[in-house]
Formats: sequence, C-alpha cells, structure tokens
Amino acid sequence: MPIAQMKTNYKLDANAKTKFLDEAARELSDILKKPLPAIMVMLDDCSMYMNCSEDTVFFAEFRYILPQEYADNKSAFLKELADRMLALIQKHTHVDPYRIYMQFTEMTREGAWKYTG
Repeated sequence: MPIAQMKTNYKLDANAKTKFLDEAARELSDILKKPLPAIMVMLDDCSMYMNCSEDTVFFAEFRYILPQEYADNKSAFLKELADRMLALIQKHTHVDPYRIYMQFTEMTREGAWKYTG
C-alpha cells in the first residue's frame, strides 16, 4: 500500500484538508499506477520549527513501490513524483518551496504492506 504521510503547521479548515487529501490520493494513484483504494494519505497539523522560525513549513514522506514502466528509469519517476507533489502542496498551502521537504522510500513488493480486507 503506497503511503503519503504529511505534516505541516499551515492551518487548513476541514473542507480544505479533505480536498487536499482527496487530490493527493488521486495524484498518487495516477503516478503510482495503483487503484485509489490502495492509496493511504495522512495529513497532521503540528507545531513545526525550522531555521529559528515558525513560518509555514511542510514535510512529506512517500513510501511506494516503483511502477514497472519506470524500472529502468527511477530518476524520471522520482522527478515526476517530486514535481507533481510539490505543485500540489503549493497549490493548497502556498508554502515557500524552500520550506517544503520530501522524503521518498521505495518498498519492495515482498516487503510492502498487504491489503487485509
């Protein structure tokens, strides 16, 4: 199961948060070539402090299985994933791109989470 775990000190109201999470799940579903029910997205509001400042900051961790079509070009996949997620985060939060940090973790098929339903 691909997972996006995100944290920010940017305040989103309930409707804006739902809209952001829905769009993030759909983007990831498209990029990762996975059905929407297989995508998990989380967004936590929290106190964040960086560079001696409480200015708006955003951190996102993405865990994924590399789509087969990118098996020979992982760098192109990571560029697309990073670019699309950066655009989405900025669209919904207007965070300075220099205060958005993303971490990418590739999972093996054998070690990835399994749907248990």
